[in-house]
Amino acid sequence: MQEWLKITLFLCLFGTLREIRPSEPFVTEFLLGEWRNITDQQLSREVYPVGTYSYFSLLVVVFLVTDFLRFKPVIILSGLSGIAVYAVLLWTTSIEWLQVSQFLYGLYMATEVAYLTYIYAKVPSAKYPLVSSYTRVAALVGRFLSGISSQLLTHFGIMDYRDLNYITFAAQILATFWALWLPAVPYGIYFHRRSVVSELQLDTQSPGKQANVDKRPLHRDALDAGSLIARHARAAYGRPRVVTWSLLYAAALALFVQVQTYMQVLWVEIMRETGSQLAFNGFVEAGLTLLGAGAALGAGAALGAACVRPAPLPAPAAAVQALAVFAATYAQNIYVSYVGYIVMGTLFHYTITLASAKIASELSDESCFGLIFGINTLAGTGMQALLTFILLQQLELSISAMYFTISGLYLILAACWLTGCMINYFRQKHTAL
Repeated sequence: MQEWLKITLFLCLFGTLREIRPSEPFVTEFLLGEWRNITDQQLSREVYPVGTYSYFSLLVVVFLVTDFLRFKPVIILSGLSGIAVYAVLLWTTSIEWLQVSQFLYGLYMATEVAYLTYIYAKVPSAKYPLVSSYTRVAALVGRFLSGISSQLLTHFGIMDYRDLNYITFAAQILATFWALWLPAVPYGIYFHRRSVVSELQLDTQSPGKQANVDKRPLHRDALDAGSLIARHARAAYGRPRVVTWSLLYAAALALFVQVQTYMQVLWVEIMRETGSQLAFNGFVEAGLTLLGAGAALGAGAALGAACVRPAPLPAPAAAVQALAVFAATYAQNIYVSYVGYIVMGTLFHYTITLASAKIASELSDESCFGLIFGINTLAGTGMQALLTFILLQQLELSISAMYFTISGLYLILAACWLTGCMINYFRQKHTAL
């Protein structure tokens, strides 16, 4: 078996195991259930925001540490942090421990960057597109299995919402064990690059150079890494199209994560008001996974179709997302809310894939792909943290009011994108004349 394929299989199995989290579709029901004594408001304003702020604050650090430690240790840390999250959820009850679990969850999500960027340092560049698709499919398989299994296990009374955490806990243990067998990465993308490591080896082999092995190469390596990161960032963001599509990427990510984080709280409120008893969160997440994958493929098809101009497409997508979020909140019907969430999430996957492809097409250096997408993800996470701080902790909006506000933000995003497309169109037309 070819080495790159062997590495891909190892990585895909880790990704599938990591995403087997059947407890997540019903995590709000679990936290608000009989096992704890907290209110909806405490969960929304004192618990979930900790995860948002933790993820944002740790992401930039983890991104740099990942490259410095050469990926594998951070992938293992990802598994260990997942174990810690679900151990805390299973065997503690206080709100303080819930906040600890959210901090750990932020670390768990931040360390995902190691899984996503490992291939850029270990797999030949010619295999990037193929391996990227394999790892994405592996993650989607895990999420789909989580959605289906959680729904069936709870619907037929085989497990309650707390018991689902045992499956998630076991999957994280298996993922961590499997990560131990991933091949080590000898070179980083920015730190410990091939040229620096080769020079270090030469210094070690030369007499009289031992004193420089530990100090000079590491110091110079850090300076070179910082210089290379800055150079790649300037080169990428010096291109207007990269900036434009990056802003769309960050805004779409921020709005989606904000909707996703608190949607289960909204569903609990709707079911409480309407007296509904059956929750189909698992099927909803499984359906979104499949439709999201189809939407990503649709974005690729739109880019490949000669008769389609992909630039204006995010505007109608954001407008439909605005209507979907509004309907999901206003209708006060759990099934309408499910459909609205699925429509919003499906269009997110379409938009984010379109933006990612357009950004990638503008980047000439393969080694900076991970850097630019990492910065864009950090920007989106920062925007989402700001939304959480303003809407929930400063304005203290109810969950329904927050979603109405997000619906309006989607409309603003659509209007801004459409205006920009029109300005660009008339500018090109004027230049042609």
